[in-house]
Amino acid sequence: MKTHYDDFTKLPMAKMAQEMSDMTFLYKETRVPTKHYKELLSKPFEELVEESIAINLLNTYYKTLKTLVDENPKWFMQALLCIDMKVKPSTIKAEEYQSLELTYAKFQEQKAKHIDLEYLELYKEIRDTGASESGALK
Repeated sequence: MKTHYDDFTKLPMAKMAQEMSDMTFLYKETRVPTKHYKELLSKPFEELVEESIAINLLNTYYKTLKTLVDENPKWFMQALLCIDMKVKPSTIKAEEYQSLELTYAKFQEQKAKHIDLEYLELYKEIRDTGASESGALK
């Protein structure tokens, strides 16, 4: 049985972009200009590969950090604090170590997040409304 997909894959780029725009409109009358799809379809393969590599690397970092935070949340938080404060644990001073310990105690007491709440809210706003709608990039 022949499907719409079979015909779609044989279309030239301009007609494919128009068809995608038309299909998108069928979903709650969402209007996306044909130009948008044409730009995406004409993107060099290298750019697509770079984006895929970036996502894979991000996933590697995520898994590593998730393992570290699961193994020892205290040291994880303190390591982040050392990075932000430019303190090297190998040359830490007594007052810096005390600051790490007491800061972590407060962090744990308040059930704080690792990322500043301003950035968590920014992420949610962009995710929920899009970058252009949220005004986040202005």
